[in-house]
Amino acid sequence: MWFNFDGKPARFSVYEFVVVTGLRCSELPVEVRSEACQNRLRDTYFKTNAIKTSDLLSKIQKWPRGKPQEDRLKIALVYFLDSTLLSSDPKKSVSQFHLSVVDDLETFNRFPWGSVVYPATLEQLQTRDLRAKYANYKEQLEAKGNKATYTLYGFPFAFTVSFFLFVLS
Repeated sequence: MWFNFDGKPARFSVYEFVVVTGLRCSELPVEVRSEACQNRLRDTYFKTNAIKTSDLLSKIQKWPRGKPQEDRLKIALVYFLDSTLLSSDPKKSVSQFHLSVVDDLETFNRFPWGSVVYPATLEQLQTRDLRAKYANYKEQLEAKGNKATYTLYGFPFAFTVSFFLFVLS
């Protein structure tokens, strides 16, 4: 993604994203295409496919006595992935794939999460209605005081950091 900053061309590409986040970007494994997978964490702790990030957080905070702490860590990793790196709509269900792949921590840690997060972030930054979102935000801000917000999903923090790195260079 190219943009103009004070008359100078600047970009936010996968390279800048990797430098800022440290996330791996490579071809996604074939298994990613199938959401229908065995899911021990879902079946043990949630028993439904409609799991929201708030459900993950609640489960982490109220961890059942006697249950393995490693499972708590796995659920916390999915919470971080879905609520921070992918920062998706909180009303959307958590990816069943994420809950499945985290059950093997070695696979989860090797997975090229940058190849999932970067496109999601770029899609949000390039959305056609971004100017409309901002205009609506300004209208709400003027009407309601300092209570108006708008949301960019993905991991726009990586874009912000790369922007500051560009300014400082």
